[in-house]
Amino acid sequence: MIDKVLGRILLDNINKLDKYQDLLKNVFKSSITDLDAIEQQHFYKKYLKILYDKDELTILMKEAINMHQQFPQDIISLEYICLIYCEQNILGENFSDIDMTQFYECLLKLNKESEIATVTKAIYLKKSNDLITAREILKDMLVLKPHSIHGWMALSEISMKLYCWEDAEIAAKRILEIKEYKLKDELKYKMELILVEAMSRCNDKHKWETALQIYEQHLKTHTSMQLDLIHARLSILLNQPNAYILLNNLESKHETKSQANILRALYLKQNKQLDEAVNVLDSVLETSETWLFLGIIYWEMAEYNYSLMAFLNGIKADRYNWKCLVYLGHYYREYGNDMERSRKCYQSALQINPNSEEAGIGLSTAYRLLKNQDANIKLLQVLTVQGSGPRWAWLQLGLQYLDQGNAEQAIKAFQHVIRVDPNDSHCWESLADAYFIRGAYTSALKSYQRVLELCPKSLYPMIQLANIKLIIGQYNEAKNDFEHILIYESRYIPALKGLAETCLALAKEYTAKQFLGRANDCLQQAMNSLIVAIKERKDTSCIWKLLGDICYRVAILPEKYSYLKVSSILIKYEDIENIILLKKQDMFSLSIRCYCCALSLSPQSALLWHDLALCYLMQLQYDPSINHKNLASKSLAAAKHAIKLNPSIWIHWNLLGVICMSPYIKNFALAQHAYIMAIDTEINNAIVWCNLGTLYLYTENLYKANEAYSRAQRADPAYINSWIGQALIAEMMHRKEAMDLFRHATQLGYHSQAAIGYTHWVLDMILNSDTKKNSLNICVTENAVFAATDVMTWYIENHPNDCYARNAYGLLLQRQKLYKSAAEQFAVAVCNSINNKKDLVCVNLAHVLIKLKKYNEAIKLCQTVQNINYNSQCHLALALFKAAKYEEAYTTYETTLQFLANTEIEKSYALCAMGAIAYTFQKVNDAKTLLFQCIQIQPPVITGLLAAASLGILHGDINLTTLVLNELQLYENHLEYGYHVVNLSAYFYLIGNDVKKAITILSKAIFTHPSNVKNWIRLLRILLETNVHMFSKCAQKVLFLNKYITSENHANVACALSYSYFMQNLVPANIIAMQKLVFTYPGNIESWAMFIAVFLSRSAIKSHKVDIKWLTMLITSIQKNYESTNLMAKWLNDSKKKLKEISIK
Repeated sequence: MIDKVLGRILLDNINKLDKYQDLLKNVFKSSITDLDAIEQQHFYKKYLKILYDKDELTILMKEAINMHQQFPQDIISLEYICLIYCEQNILGENFSDIDMTQFYECLLKLNKESEIATVTKAIYLKKSNDLITAREILKDMLVLKPHSIHGWMALSEISMKLYCWEDAEIAAKRILEIKEYKLKDELKYKMELILVEAMSRCNDKHKWETALQIYEQHLKTHTSMQLDLIHARLSILLNQPNAYILLNNLESKHETKSQANILRALYLKQNKQLDEAVNVLDSVLETSETWLFLGIIYWEMAEYNYSLMAFLNGIKADRYNWKCLVYLGHYYREYGNDMERSRKCYQSALQINPNSEEAGIGLSTAYRLLKNQDANIKLLQVLTVQGSGPRWAWLQLGLQYLDQGNAEQAIKAFQHVIRVDPNDSHCWESLADAYFIRGAYTSALKSYQRVLELCPKSLYPMIQLANIKLIIGQYNEAKNDFEHILIYESRYIPALKGLAETCLALAKEYTAKQFLGRANDCLQQAMNSLIVAIKERKDTSCIWKLLGDICYRVAILPEKYSYLKVSSILIKYEDIENIILLKKQDMFSLSIRCYCCALSLSPQSALLWHDLALCYLMQLQYDPSINHKNLASKSLAAAKHAIKLNPSIWIHWNLLGVICMSPYIKNFALAQHAYIMAIDTEINNAIVWCNLGTLYLYTENLYKANEAYSRAQRADPAYINSWIGQALIAEMMHRKEAMDLFRHATQLGYHSQAAIGYTHWVLDMILNSDTKKNSLNICVTENAVFAATDVMTWYIENHPNDCYARNAYGLLLQRQKLYKSAAEQFAVAVCNSINNKKDLVCVNLAHVLIKLKKYNEAIKLCQTVQNINYNSQCHLALALFKAAKYEEAYTTYETTLQFLANTEIEKSYALCAMGAIAYTFQKVNDAKTLLFQCIQIQPPVITGLLAAASLGILHGDINLTTLVLNELQLYENHLEYGYHVVNLSAYFYLIGNDVKKAITILSKAIFTHPSNVKNWIRLLRILLETNVHMFSKCAQKVLFLNKYITSENHANVACALSYSYFMQNLVPANIIAMQKLVFTYPGNIESWAMFIAVFLSRSAIKSHKVDIKWLTMLITSIQKNYESTNLMAKWLNDSKKKLKEISIK
């Protein structure tokens, strides 16, 4: 009764009696059975709390069970039962004789959200070895109650059992971070121990160092076998000096000897003593951990079968050792050739450790290799839901999308990984691959460059960078990249192939630009690269195909460049490798052989059959020595087979059409069908429409041809062949637009038909008198001549034996007064010409030789003409005249006049020439007679009238001069001879002392034609003698009107103007004028002479200082670098003497 009353009093003041816990316990214990039910339940709760605080857990467990039996609906007793069970299990003690199932289930019925009941259930499942379920229960609970200290404790224990060291580390850290709950010392020590061990098991040096710090700061004072083992492990991993001593101490103790042997093996492995490590482990193969360690060592030794047995034994010893499963997955994937079993291993490992990057990557890779895309996507999408998830899952998701060709989604996934880790080179590489697949080559280029920054010697990004540059047309950069790779890997097939492809692309580019020598050099380099590749891999069709392409490209080059140095291995001449020089015809044969080798490896490749057919077709055009009918049949058969293999590609149908149009097939109906089929495949195709137009042109259906060419032009306005086709139609219809069409074609690029067509029209324009009148501006500016010369230069390079082209090219060069080059072209044309055509070229060559003052050669050449005519004999007579063989020249003209002059104009010209020769012999009267006969012929030739007027002026025959000048007034505005008419009229009045009339005539001509500098020069010559001031004004005006034109006449005007300043002694203007003169006409010796003259005049004045030495050196330099007349040379020498005299004074 006393205990009962005392108990009530103490119960009411329990919070103030901390010092009397023992008294409370005894009072409650003795009085608890004497109370009524309600009071007894109340006493029990206080009693259980006192027992827990005093750490009398065994009594607490007994009393809590008693209370539960008396009050089964009370949760306090159940919570204490579960709490004691949890904490004791964590500390390594347990109540094995108590069935905890009834208690946690009962508590969960009473309180579904009971934290301690959930933890107890998880611990009970752990003891039942159902670790996965236990972990899932705890994780679900901790999501709702993240501050559950006992939940994190249990999770750390279970994670250790599952070898999930990172999870255990996280759980232990969370426990130690929670400050609301005061942890018992034993539990705190236990959590610190778990934390240090978990960190020691991770593969992270930073964590090892942190774990060692924790040990030094918190755990060093404690002594336990487990702690010693952890300390030794950390010392070994961090290569601490005391590691060896710690190992020896552990090995000396019986209870730690087994674990110490495992650490000894770790120590040996760290020091690369793998065999010794295996020997040590063989004696302690008791646990799953030991078997795993043994398997890893065997794996590093490449003893994969031994490692397989070790990993299998490891799983047998502990089915939760997920690391063994990961290695088993590696083995079955890489060496066991059992991808399904590998998948199962990875899947099991990932179930045990969902955070394992290695297991996740392995499972995802297995799904990809098994082509199980749905399962892989499902796995990875679950892991990466709402933008979260592990980095490896995003990476694998990107790789899966990449395999599916979904570049957009792959890019997003890889970008997520890079945001997390910007230095992940593998992810940058995968991102670059995704950009590459999408066609975003610039982004791919930058990504691969980033990979190279992170891994400078990585081969894959280097080869990809080169490939991208090849694709986007940066051929020189790509070539440099491939060559750089081959410095390190000289026989790396992708680099050798890439270099060959780049050189081939460069060769095509150079060929289009007509850099044919460079094209040959590139093709030679490509051949050299592929010879190395073919030695390594003769079983690769793409290399043989590239070899065929290179040989084909060389074969279709002009004869001068159509050669290659080839290894004898390709030709099978001999076993020992030699270098053989092959030329055009042999290159075709080698190309066909290479294509056939490629087809033997890939017989179903339509593109290879296409290439073979094209090669046969080109050989038909270039090789006259072959059996054309047989080769045409082969070409046709190959093209048909390409269509059979792949009828949906237009290029095969187009090639079939071209082959059918060849002169050895001439199946125009089949050609038309082929072109129509090609158009059906791809309607907006300029090439096919153009070829169809050419077919209609062959069959003289000009309307349809024009329509087809128009469709081609709409499809691709830059396609040159369609413009050539339209030009040919215009030419056939005698339309002047033909020239414009040919010109436009030459502006788009080079084509032999465009070159020869345009040149024909340019020459026709030059030679045709009507064309001259209507299109004289084009002829004067010479733009057409220059453009035609350029394209004919390329044409001759491609067709060196075309005598017609050589002749046309020579005429163009002659037009530009490039007589030496013209003579070379005519000479080659003469050698290649036959019969009548040769006579024509001989005359053209003779004309140029006369211009080059090679009169004797011209005479010999004219004498070789077999079918003589008026033109050939006039050239012979002119050459004789120039060679001072006047009598022979006169006789030849006389013969030409009597027998070969067919028109009145031809007779006039012959008489005029005879008059000139007669005048040479001082036979003035005979000359007058011949010229009078000449001008009597109607219509008179202008040259005859000009000659007669000149003769009259020279010999004072006023009547003759007046008569002829009256006739010449009709020609004052003639574009070619008007200047001569004005000049003679002015000169006639000058000799009659009528200067004013002469100036009037020249002024009138200048007013009509202000751009004619020759009239200005005549006027300036008169004004220089009569009115210097007016001369200066006129000279300034002519220079202003023609300031954008540079010619010898303008230089003379400028020199004259400077001379006028010099004469007027305008010193400042003098100097400025000289400077402008030299800067404007640096190539004219007269301008330099005027410049020197100014300084010479200044040197005579004492107040002016002139650098005489410098001026003397300038004169010497001018004498060396400029051609000068005798008068100019004498003046320069006199100037040097004058300067020498001044320097002596």
